[in-house]
Amino acid sequence: MDAEDGTVPLDETFTETIEHYGRSYQHYSLTNGTYFAPIDEDEISRLEVMHGVLSRLFDGRLIFPPIRSPRRILDCGCGPGDWAIEVATQYPDAEVLGIDVSPHMIPENPPDNMELQVDDLNGRQVAQPYKDPRAPLQLASWMRSAGFTEVESRLLTLPMCGWSSVPRDYDIGRSNTDNVNQLLYSLALYPFTQFLGMSFSDFQLLIAQARSEASNPAFKAYFPV
Repeated sequence: MDAEDGTVPLDETFTETIEHYGRSYQHYSLTNGTYFAPIDEDEISRLEVMHGVLSRLFDGRLIFPPIRSPRRILDCGCGPGDWAIEVATQYPDAEVLGIDVSPHMIPENPPDNMELQVDDLNGRQVAQPYKDPRAPLQLASWMRSAGFTEVESRLLTLPMCGWSSVPRDYDIGRSNTDNVNQLLYSLALYPFTQFLGMSFSDFQLLIAQARSEASNPAFKAYFPV
């Protein structure tokens, strides 16, 4: 154990993988109910595309609060580290820490001011039965209740395809189409075929229908961000 930062050598249980219908998954995440998406190169590429889409949605802003010189930055669930790498590059004097449950997606050559750690954050305070998918909607009120005064909550619309009449949002939706098509498949493959017992052929039909609806401009599908 590193006495300075409290870290220990990586346990081999975090590195074990399994194959499921041609996709690679982290065995630890599946058995502990932590993360059910693949951790392979296809998923890394999808996450990179999604990072680019979100960057356009945020007009290139990496941090919303008006902090000129952040000293320490934490990215929980950093994945391939696209955001963490950008923020470490933009703020070279800051200490950036990226944490993810999977060592398979963590970049090999991060910036000098960026540290990467493997940890199951879901195995602590946020573990079942404490998980609440509605929690992000309550963060602002929780922070105000805790005594914070300058709390701003903002809800953005991320189109799933090019349906908006606003040129900027239309372009963002167009660029998000490929990400959505891949996301529907990667997030649903293991839970639907393993937990729900759906056959792979039925799963493929369902995903094809979901992709068709998500890419239909008439439905104006979007993610609230």
